[in-house]
Amino acid sequence: MTDHPRPPTRRLAIGLLASLPAMIRAGRLAAAPSIALPAPLALTANPFPNGASLMVAGPEGGALDECARSLLPALARSLARGSQPRRIALGAADGVTGANQFDARVAPDGLTALLVPGTAALAWLAADERAQFDVGRWVSVMAAAVPGVLVARPGTLLPGRAVRIACSTMTGPDLPALLGIDLLGATAQPVQAAARQAALAAYSGDAVDAVFLQGHRVPQRLAAFAEAGARPAFTLGALDEAGRLVRSPLFPDVPHFGEAYATLWQSPAAGPLYAAWCATAAAARLDWALVLPLLTPAAMVALWRRAGSDAAASAEVKAFAQSVGALPLGATAATGAVGSLVGDPAGLLELRRWLASRFNRCSP
Repeated sequence: MTDHPRPPTRRLAIGLLASLPAMIRAGRLAAAPSIALPAPLALTANPFPNGASLMVAGPEGGALDECARSLLPALARSLARGSQPRRIALGAADGVTGANQFDARVAPDGLTALLVPGTAALAWLAADERAQFDVGRWVSVMAAAVPGVLVARPGTLLPGRAVRIACSTMTGPDLPALLGIDLLGATAQPVQAAARQAALAAYSGDAVDAVFLQGHRVPQRLAAFAEAGARPAFTLGALDEAGRLVRSPLFPDVPHFGEAYATLWQSPAAGPLYAAWCATAAAARLDWALVLPLLTPAAMVALWRRAGSDAAASAEVKAFAQSVGALPLGATAATGAVGSLVGDPAGLLELRRWLASRFNRCSP
């Protein structure tokens, strides 16, 4: 495919230049085989003399705060040795404010971790001017993955076709669906439909041709759209232990985007814009991540990661995750999930050019 984007706006060009140092740092971190950390320190009997803290990038009583309440007892058993970490909720549900505060205020001493939603990473990828943090400086502890599947009217998703897709914001969880439609040769036309019920009503009323289902309880929501005649076109897939994109275990009969592209164009997806799709898909698959700042002492990272792996395997965390249709990820899987957010500088730059040329914007 050959894109002919309109020249970016002056404001976007300035933003792109300003973001290059962070993009280069992120690319170096992604390319390095490991992150250099201080030599392991011998932990005292109580590494948290004043208690550990969990900063929740979301409002008090919100969905992420509810998740934190289920996580804390499981983390405390391995981490705080009898004392449950303090929970500090701040910012809006997209996680941007909380991530900004964590990046600006938290020292890399291992005493405070951040619970952050994948929407914050999407804002960073899209060069949202509010996002003043750097995803490349997150050290993963644990995470939770959710599925994503694009449903559409049969025969709609074809090269040259305009596809009306329900969308809440161009740089939110719908981003990999918008980009995927364009990469397949069609043209995504976002139609405002913020609420889930509104998206179903819009589809049933022939106001949209496609809807991207992502996050919690996707199989149940897919069933409702199937009754209305929609069919799954592709999923975001999942990462296997080697970091390769494979079919979503929840939708083994539905191709992931890479398969859908290869089938349509008879060649594998490649290039900077596909790399950008991979990064946005990783962010959309991320329900939340528990992270520490870069340069946290290795012994504290190891302590948190052991606690995270224990929590991911605990009965209460598994039960909570299953209730919303998420999959908890221990330290090893979480490292792959969070690491795949960063992408490469060329892909990030191409994503931001695409957003400017297609929607004349790079922030919601």
